[in-house]
Amino acid sequence: MSEDAIPSLGIACPGIARGAYDVAIIGAGVAGCCCARELARTSGSLLVLEAGDDIACGATRANSGIVHAGYDPEPGTLKARYNVEGSRLYPTWAAELGFSYVRNESLVVGFDERDERALAALSLRGAENGVEGLSVIDGEEARRLEPNLSAEVTCALRVRAGGICDPYEVALTALENAVQNGAEVAFDARVTSLERVRGGYVIGLAGGGRVCARAVVNAAGVHSAELHNLVCARKLQIIPVRGDYLLYDPTLGSTFSRTIFQVPTTAGKGVLVSPTVHGNLFVGPSAEPQADADSVATSRRGLTAILEGARRTWPQASSRGVITNFAGVRAKGTGHDFVIGEPDDAPGFFDVACLESPGLTSAPAVAVDIARRVARRLNLGARPDFEPRRAPRRRLARMDADQRTRAMREDPAWGHVVCRCSPVSEHEVVRELHGTLPVLCLDALKWRTGATMGRCHGGFCTPELLRIVSRELGVEPSQVEKRLRGSWIVSRSRPGYARLAAAASDEAAVDVPEPAQVYDVVVVGGGAAGMAAAASARAAGASVALIDREASLGGIMRQCIHNGFGLKRFSEELTGPEFASREAALLGGVDVWSSSSVLALHPGVLHELEVVCPGGARSVRARSVVLACGSRERGFGALGI
Repeated sequence: MSEDAIPSLGIACPGIARGAYDVAIIGAGVAGCCCARELARTSGSLLVLEAGDDIACGATRANSGIVHAGYDPEPGTLKARYNVEGSRLYPTWAAELGFSYVRNESLVVGFDERDERALAALSLRGAENGVEGLSVIDGEEARRLEPNLSAEVTCALRVRAGGICDPYEVALTALENAVQNGAEVAFDARVTSLERVRGGYVIGLAGGGRVCARAVVNAAGVHSAELHNLVCARKLQIIPVRGDYLLYDPTLGSTFSRTIFQVPTTAGKGVLVSPTVHGNLFVGPSAEPQADADSVATSRRGLTAILEGARRTWPQASSRGVITNFAGVRAKGTGHDFVIGEPDDAPGFFDVACLESPGLTSAPAVAVDIARRVARRLNLGARPDFEPRRAPRRRLARMDADQRTRAMREDPAWGHVVCRCSPVSEHEVVRELHGTLPVLCLDALKWRTGATMGRCHGGFCTPELLRIVSRELGVEPSQVEKRLRGSWIVSRSRPGYARLAAAASDEAAVDVPEPAQVYDVVVVGGGAAGMAAAASARAAGASVALIDREASLGGIMRQCIHNGFGLKRFSEELTGPEFASREAALLGGVDVWSSSSVLALHPGVLHELEVVCPGGARSVRARSVVLACGSRERGFGALGI
């Protein structure tokens, strides 16, 4: 790019390397991140501007994660074109980028003859759009495929090309691949003004910074109309539509293997029931237009409506097993189609707007098209050294016993399980903290590793995550936000906490005994009950191992600092920590495995336990196992506040 192509402002924002770029993408949702990945294939300089402190802060984060086949959009529309093209790209993108994607099929179910006619019409529409593998089946065949379907289902459209993905992962891996190929990213970079000048656009940012670009890609989601209207005479209007969801515990994840839709109406695809790529089950969404484009508060009315709607498909649907509810706001245009490309009066300004469903599915295809158009507008060549593949991330939760053993030999931090619900190891957390994209809030760790995303919502692992963040990044816990500005995890912390956390980590080596060939008794859980059971078994002459996930024994007793304990056991009134200490003193002859987590128990004549600890992965065998794991706090209805 020549120096005089656009004004040289000499004013940029923190984190932005220069004042002028060939292309600026506004918005780091799935559309913006996919566009960044495709534009990184070109020779142009590229900057992604994101108003939030992480990627996918808008509709992408609260998305159904469905990769639609393309039977629903009206033939001849942009939705139909990009939906089908995008669905076909997903397997390739997943293989290259390493995000979670499953071709799980889907069923669109109906309940009467009118629905059967509607399904036949959908099948014809899908065929016209180029979708293969569609067939209308009866209710009995549908229940053979999905036994938990309602007995009221009389017909279904079987869609073999349907799939599911993790929308955040799609955005994350696409943007990381773009950065790997030279793109730059600026967070906390909210665009406040946009001015067309000779040779390009001047982008004004909150805080007074400015940056120039020869071309702008408008991928700002529900705010894309605001940017469009700054430079175009033909105005665009977006209606924010909120969708509420209910997410179920993984224990219900196998209820359905396919995504189950109902016959669509004018309001949309209706309430669906679907598994996720991470083993959960969810129902939703609702569809409620609202004035506030940023409000993602759920409503009792919306949650009640989706539960009632889901029961038509799944009669057993209830609030039991729900671990959280959430909402997303999608950008619904008034024209009922995507708005893609350059307006007539704003050359070099490329809209990726009104990307409601099937926007997630369409994003890769839209990105390929936008990159082609931008390259043609700016006369950009291909980057000869573009690397389309991204190194895959290993996950503790997806490893078998042998893989865990090898990983812990490489780095003992694989054996420190920080989040037990998911599970997530310390190695994975540290890897993200020093990864391609910066971690600027705790929720970035949540979405990139899965930590705090389980049924306890971070009740156990948040303090440990803060300790690791402090140690690795040298920041005090009081400087760590959850996600939004001012959402501090703690209000203040001990001075020098980061230094203390690093020192504690250096001294945290745990001496775990070598396992006996076979134990008579293995006790899982080192609270009061577990310690008493282990001591009793040892006193009876058994060989005993006591396994606990914490560094010190006592369980919940260590938090009960009031007195009132020990009167019956020790004939003395003690506080909780004192009581725990007395119990621990009675464990002579017991092999105590602290900082160790049991990931699996395989019953048999000899029970086998898969254990991970800082010393590595161990297999422990026992003639009997005592589960003294205590309770795990989870609000009934999962914190439906």
